[in-house]
Parts: sequence; structure tokens; C-alpha cells
Amino acid sequence: MTLMRLTLNTLYLFEEEEAGSTRLGLYVKVLDNSGTQVAEFRWNRRNGEVEDNFQYPLDGDQEWPSVLLFDIGGEPGGIGRITVKAYTDNDERWPDAGHHENFLGAAEVVFDTREPSQLGQVLLGPTTTDNGNTGYAVTGLLETVPQHRFRHVRLVFKDVVVFDDENSDFTHMGLYVRAFAPEQGGAGAIDQELLRWNNNGDRIFDEALFPLAGGTPSPVTTLAVGGPTRIWVEAYTHDDEAWPSGGAYENHLGRAMITIDPGDPDTLGRHVIGPTQTDQTHNGFMVTMSSELLPPDATPNLEITGVEVTQATQHFTPPTGGPQHALAAGKATLVRVYLDSGIDPREGGGTVDGVTGTLSLNGGSFTARSLNPITARPVAQVDRTQIQHTLNFLIPADRVTAGTAKIMVQAQVAGTTSNPMEVTADFRATRPVTVWMVRVSTPTVPAVSAARYRAVSDTLPLLYPIADTGGIVYHTVPGLEEIHTTRDLTDEDGQGDFLDDLEDIQEDHGNDDQLIYAMVARAVPMGDIGGKARYDDHVSFGYDHDITFAHEVGHLLGLRHAPCGGPKNVDEDYTPPDGRTGEVGVEPLNPVNIHPATVGDFMSYCDADTSWIGGYHWLRLLNTLSTRGVRAGEAAPEHPVPGTGPAVPAVLTSTSRPFPGEYVRVRGRVTRSGTVHWAPGLRTSRKPSPPRTVPGPAYTVSVEDAAGQVLASAPTAVVFDSAEQQEALFGARLPYTPRAHRVVLRRDGTELGAMVVPSGQPQFALSAPLSTPEIDTTGVLHLRWQRLDIGEPEPRPAYTYYVRITNADGTFATRPGVNLTDTAFDLDLRAMPGHRRCVAQVIATNGYHTSYVQTPVFALPPRPPQVLAGDAEGPLLHAQGTSPQHGPITGGDVEWLVDGRAAATGGSFDVRHAGSGTHAIAVRVTDPDGLHTTSPLGTYDGTVGRRLPVPPGQ
Repeated sequence: MTLMRLTLNTLYLFEEEEAGSTRLGLYVKVLDNSGTQVAEFRWNRRNGEVEDNFQYPLDGDQEWPSVLLFDIGGEPGGIGRITVKAYTDNDERWPDAGHHENFLGAAEVVFDTREPSQLGQVLLGPTTTDNGNTGYAVTGLLETVPQHRFRHVRLVFKDVVVFDDENSDFTHMGLYVRAFAPEQGGAGAIDQELLRWNNNGDRIFDEALFPLAGGTPSPVTTLAVGGPTRIWVEAYTHDDEAWPSGGAYENHLGRAMITIDPGDPDTLGRHVIGPTQTDQTHNGFMVTMSSELLPPDATPNLEITGVEVTQATQHFTPPTGGPQHALAAGKATLVRVYLDSGIDPREGGGTVDGVTGTLSLNGGSFTARSLNPITARPVAQVDRTQIQHTLNFLIPADRVTAGTAKIMVQAQVAGTTSNPMEVTADFRATRPVTVWMVRVSTPTVPAVSAARYRAVSDTLPLLYPIADTGGIVYHTVPGLEEIHTTRDLTDEDGQGDFLDDLEDIQEDHGNDDQLIYAMVARAVPMGDIGGKARYDDHVSFGYDHDITFAHEVGHLLGLRHAPCGGPKNVDEDYTPPDGRTGEVGVEPLNPVNIHPATVGDFMSYCDADTSWIGGYHWLRLLNTLSTRGVRAGEAAPEHPVPGTGPAVPAVLTSTSRPFPGEYVRVRGRVTRSGTVHWAPGLRTSRKPSPPRTVPGPAYTVSVEDAAGQVLASAPTAVVFDSAEQQEALFGARLPYTPRAHRVVLRRDGTELGAMVVPSGQPQFALSAPLSTPEIDTTGVLHLRWQRLDIGEPEPRPAYTYYVRITNADGTFATRPGVNLTDTAFDLDLRAMPGHRRCVAQVIATNGYHTSYVQTPVFALPPRPPQVLAGDAEGPLLHAQGTSPQHGPITGGDVEWLVDGRAAATGGSFDVRHAGSGTHAIAVRVTDPDGLHTTSPLGTYDGTVGRRLPVPPGQ
């Protein structure tokens, strides 16, 4: 008995004896020495037509595989015969001896299994047709097959290369892998689908490589085989079908087959299946894979199947991965290595304890050992939601630099070593999120502390693609670090009024990259909301809750809602469409915290306390915050801090003058039914932000003259965030024109409401102070003013006032008083920035036109900087400074003191770097004028880095 294998490879057709294309039937038979048929193969190119002078792969199909296994008989072997015949016919699908128009000839090869020289490459033909022409030739490989033996074989399907998808554009592709084997060698018969793949439903294109990581049920599988086993692939394309198949396709990309045999090492290892031939006779695709025998006992045979590189979320399909999205530089990174133990599950569950590993970054510039030993298991048992199922490595934030990084990992256990695997990761520099710190008090609830504000906001790098250190830059508004509001935050009007106040505070500050989040203590009632943002004006407020903070800041950075929990203003492109994250989330510095893929995205209304960030919003934020030529965590170049208009002379202006801004800020509210409520407009020089597109009707704000001619117009975003919300905000900044007669809000071109513009400028006068000696620069400035139109016919337009302090150089401008209706305001100068030539202004608007008065010049001493420290428990401490005169203090101007001596600079300090023992830690910030402030943080254990309790009585 001698088991043989004949692999039929190609048919070269010289002449098919027709004027054009035709159908062909090819028949191969294997006979033993007695003439008994022991194997057969048939081929008709899947009922397709053939042409002269073409080469065709004999890819076969499931019914007639092109790999033939047979027993030639005899001991130790015998003589066999391979014959081939072919026929053509224009009308028959299977032309044969009884039904054909042309006979293309026959050929045969005789072999003796006892003679090695008779085996190997086989050529059948060229034949001679019935018209005397050269017909065709068939090539193949004839070889002996070792005796059957039972083993487990691990198959890893890696990539598919698409040469031609037979479509002029992107299309859907369905790829199918099956295994076939008879019952043999103690293993049962195999006829099963191993893998199907459609690129996760996304379209494919020509001349491209696609990972098979998203294939189902898994690109890694283990087969129990007892002898030669055929691995067969085929693929189809269709423009409209997500899963093209043999029952629904536009183009067949071909099929191919290989054989693996546990008894034949030459059939194992790395494989390339294909290239196939499409139904249009082009190269179709090829698949790369590997096959490996697993040990017959509990000896481990570790195989790294995939490597996930993540910072909070990552697109990764276990166990092999797939394309992974970009990450942020300057951010701690967790590398998760997925392993197959290589042990039969019947051998004690297939697990092996004590697996460790090594990581090398960029050729050894940084190396690390795995965080903890793990128990490796069969890959089918690996659960991505269990951190202990993967071999984990931490790359510290200071080692994660912008650019493409190469990460090499390898695992070891019990004297055995896995395959090495190298992956690349794209790390991008990102600018920091710039936040104006505002803390809110109400008549009944005090404001949260500055430390509490930072404890909440400092969690943002857990979710956002920003640097761990310096990823947030904090600004404060001098004198307005804490604001007191009497607005009713339980209803929409009060919430809108409060956002108006915040926008007015910000009017003189920063740019579109600088965001206000006014933090409210959770004891303050706010109805059914946790926070609210005005997208176009970069202002928001909300509770002292980390997810609320991230959610509202996300709105200010352009994110809409994820569709979970019933929000409105949903991003229709969000994936997955259920509004969940869709990916397992991690915290690299605390990897035991795993966030399941089923929790809501932080921009949804689901899972408020446990939501996380999904890949869709990670990439949206990364694209928004990415920079070029800027190091991670380093502030992007700041725009000059603008005032609300060109610099005004620093002289006493006791009678009002027009405020010289180029624009007018218009805002209000509109109900779902179209009722408009106007808020006072204000002349300003702050330029409009780029318009934001939102789904739904198109709203515009326009300014018209008395004849109805439109003088200026701009789109405005109107967003109803929930089904219950009945009123939404709108706003626009339009060029100021003294000819304005009406301001109009339109929806899809239809007028909803108009504000009639009062004629003339607001007329008022400063009553006090009128001379510099009246100003107490070490105390409170008592501002008083009065309208000059008293006695004019009613109704007189209402005036709304703002108090602003600035200086002759325009280096700062602060509005400690906004939306005032009284004609008096007490300004505490002790909290204001210092300058040798300061002035205080009262600004009045009558709804559109804007005027101002101004005090005499006075000098204020420069104020020392303030330390803004983060969580002080350790081991990693964060701090920055802020100067009333100069703004944020970061980088080298933040100095860490250990036992009174300078130890480091920068926005963070790891207490463990202080060394063993007990240490007093403080932080010092220094402004550009050399003024500095030192803040002690506490006493720390230098070994573990944690702050020690304060002894009783101290």
C-alpha cells in the first residue's frame, strides 16, 4: 500500500478549434496497474468559456478538488497511470466523449511509486486535436504521502492581497475558507468552513492588502487532522451585497487550494494560496497563512497572534488585530500581546502559567519586561475584556514621541520562546486643550474648590488623545476665578442666560481654541441636565463630574452626540450605530480598569458613570487636536489676547462714545414652533468663528436697512439636544453697520422673528470716579453712571451694561461685570491684573448700538502668580501656574522642590524620583516678571510616592 498525492496545477490551452471562445471539459483519471480507476478530476472553468493561448489554474471546486489522494496498491508500491482527455462544445457545459464538437486530444503518464525518478513534476501533453493541431498541456506534482498520523495543527490566516476585483470602483468582497479531509489517522472527517471575511462590511479595492483579522469566527483555528487535509479558498464581489457569495455575486475572483499533512513537514509553515484567476481571466487574489503542528502533550508552543497598542481605546479584532488607528504622543501606552499557548485544551485545559515577555521600542531605544506573568491559554479562550488574558507592557509617556514607532515583542515560558512580532504605531503630536477655569457659586451652594476643579478636569487625558502632562492648559479670568450666579439653572431660560453671562466673560479673551467650562457643585439643582454647551461660542457649564466635563468640552471641540440613550443632535456617521464604544477600553496607568465595548460612548446619554470613549470620537478629537511641528503637550502658538475693539485712548471719557468694534454679536433663543426671543446685541471686535454645520433646517441671522435690503447675513446653528427641550440658542457675529434697522432670524428662508434696532447710540455719562485721586487702588473702585435720555418719550430702549478693566497697552481685558441693569458697580481692584496705566470702562448696548465711558488712568501693582495644583496624593503630581498679567505658567517656569531644594521642572513630578525616605514636596511657579509663588503640597513617602497623613494637632 502506497498513498499518493497528485496536485494538478495549470492547463495551458494552445488551440480549442473554435473561431472564438467556447466551453471545455477536462477529465483526469488515475488508474492502478490493473486499470482500475482510483481517483478522478473534472474541470470546466466553472461553466465559463475558454480561449486559445491562455493559461488557466486548475483550481477545482469542492466536488472535484484539484488535489487527488489515492492508494496505488501493491507492496511497497506499484505502477500507475495518469490519463487526461479534453473536449470542446459551444453549447454543452460539460463537453465529453458523447457530446462535443471538437476533441482536443489525450495524454498519459505512467509512473512507478518504487522509483523516485518517476515522481515529482508531471507534464501531461501537449496533446494533438482531432484537426491535427497542438491542443493543450496539463502540469502537476506527483508525490508520496507519509503514513497517517493524528496531530493538532494551528492555522493562522493573515492577509489577503487583491489584485483585481473586476469592478471600476470600490466594491464588497466575500472570502471563504474551508477545510476537507476524509476520516483518517484517528481523526474524523473534515468538511467545515474555517473563515469568512468581508472587510467588516467595508468596501475593498484593487491592488491592496487587507488583514484578515476581522474574519469570523476567528483567523486563528486549530484542527484535529489525521492526514492530508485540503485548505480551499474562494472569493466573490458584488456592489450591493455585503456578503457576496456563490449564490449572489457579480464577479467570481477565483479559487485556490493547498494541502497540509501532519506527516509531511514540507506541507507546513508559511503558505501563499493563489494568485487565483477571476472569471475575466485576470489575477484575482491571494491569501497568506501559516500552519504549525502543536505538541502532542502539554508542552507549550507559544504563538503571538496579535499585538494591540492602545492608550484608551483601539480598533482591534482579537486574536490577530487588523488596522489600528493613530495615537497621541506624550501619552502612556499599553501594549497588549495576544498569545496562543499551543496546548491541546484536552491537556489540562491547554493553559501554561508563568508566561513573561520582552518589548523593544525602535530598535532598542527603550526596552521593557512585561508588567506581570500571565497564564497563556488556547487562543479561542482569550477574552479581550480580561486584562490578565494578555501579556502587557507599559511604554511611559516620555518615551512616546511623535512619528512612526516600531514595537517588537516576544514571549517566553519554561525555556521556550514564541515567535517575535513587530508592529508599527502612528503617534501624533497634539496641542493641549485650553480651558478657562470658572467655579460657580449660587445663593445656597458654595463653589467647588480649585483643587476639586482640577481633580475633575485632570481626568481628561484618560479619555482624550492628549499628552498626559501638559495636555490641558488652564487659564483664569482675573477676579472671576469664582463667579456668583442668581440664574435659575433648572429651566431653559435660566440656563441660556447663564451661558450668555459666560460668553460675555469670554468676550475679551482668547480665541476659538480656548474653552470655558464653568463647574457647578452637584448640590445645585439643574433640572434634568448635567451640563450644557453653546457650541459656537466655546462656553459651557456643568457638574463636577469627569464624564460631564469631557462631554461638554467635547461639544466645544465639535463633537455631536453618540446615538445611545435618546439624545438629539446625533452624529449620523457615528459607529457603531448603537452609540456604544464598540471597543474594549483601557487605562494604561491602571490597566486593571477595563471598560467593556458595550458601554455608551461618553458623548451619549447612556451609562453616565461608566461611559468611555470609542474609536470614532478618538479619531475625531485626534484630527482636531493634531499639530505639525509641535511637540506633544506643548501649547500651540497663542494668538494675542484681543480686546473688544481697537485700542481706545487711556484717558478719561466721561460722556459716552460709540464703541469701535467691527462686528456686532447677535444672540437669542428660538422655540420649536418658531417663536424668537432676542437678547441684547453687543458691538465687539471678536471675529466670527467658522460656521458649524448641524442636521435639520437651515437658520440664518441677517441685518436689514429700513428698505428691507440685507446688509449682512450669516448662518447660525440651532440645536435641540433632547426631545424634551423646547427652546434652543442661536447666535451670530455680523459686520456692524450704523444703517441697521432690523435684525431677522429665518428658518429655511422663512422669517421667524425680527428685532427692531433703536435709532442712535446709547447716551450715558460717568458720574464717578472722575479723577485719579478718587480711585482706591488698594481697595474697591465705586463705579457710578447715569443715562442722559431721562425725560425722553417712552418707551425708551433698555440698556444693558458691562464693566471692563483694561490698560493702555491692551495686554489684558477683563469683564468682572456682565449683563447689568443697575447704574452702579463696585469693582474690587485687589484681584485685578497690575499695570501702570489701567482704566475701567462701562459699556452699554441698546440691543445693537454700543457705547462706552471710561475712568481716568490709574496704576495697579503687578499681582503674584497663583499655583494651580492637581491631585496631591501622588505618586504622580501635576501643577501649573497662572499669572493675572501674563496668563498660564507652564514648562520650565514650574519648579518642583524636594526638602527645599530644586529637583525638577515641568508640569509633572513623580515623587518616587525623590528616593527612599520621607520628603517635603512643594511647587513654585515664576512669571515673566520674576514674581513667584511657592505652594507646599505635603510630606511624602519617597518609596511608594504617596502623601503621608498629617499628624494630629498639625
